[in-house]
Amino acid sequence: MMPLPPIVLDKVIDVSHNNGKIDWVAVAAAGIVLAFIKATEGKTFVDPMFAANYAQAEKAGVLVVPYHFLDPHDTDAQAQRFAKTAALAPGVPAMIDWETAETTPDAEAFTKTVADIIKRDPVEYYGFSKLAAADPVISGLPLMLPAYPKGTSGAGGTYASLVSRPPRLPPGRSSYEFHQYTPVGRCPGIVGNVDRSVWVGTEAQLRSWHATGALP
Repeated sequence: MMPLPPIVLDKVIDVSHNNGKIDWVAVAAAGIVLAFIKATEGKTFVDPMFAANYAQAEKAGVLVVPYHFLDPHDTDAQAQRFAKTAALAPGVPAMIDWETAETTPDAEAFTKTVADIIKRDPVEYYGFSKLAAADPVISGLPLMLPAYPKGTSGAGGTYASLVSRPPRLPPGRSSYEFHQYTPVGRCPGIVGNVDRSVWVGTEAQLRSWHATGALP
């Protein structure tokens, strides 16, 4: 079994309108460094809290990465909606959430369109069910891997208390960038559950990646 990374930063969350109104000043005061914030889903859905979350998180000093939840319909239209909503441009980081039934070519086409817009590699989020399907184009990107060693029930807990093994990796990969380790985490400023993740590296390396796309 691959050992856990020697250095991780347990200061990453991802949020959407499902988290309700967020007190981003409290989130920042709790030490959260980076937030993945849902922007869009499919061809037409725009998260109603995206604009407020993005602006307030940045104002509070939290690094922001917008993300799109991919579905199987018209990936080019989805990419354009995501780009417009999230104001994607060269240098802007982004994440692609690939969970549903779209094929690998669809996911690859969407990913390529986004990468061409931002001129850097987007983060690819996908779980164990997609590992065998992910081709080298996708699996070679920065990865956010969801794996919940203690399941999806309960509340609270830190990476140190919940995680004893790393997530499974796609073929050809021996490392990853983010591990979403619980969907039932806690964070001051957010009522109820929130997805918590770690970055594999230091805070300085995370800030460098966010600004430039450079990986440790």
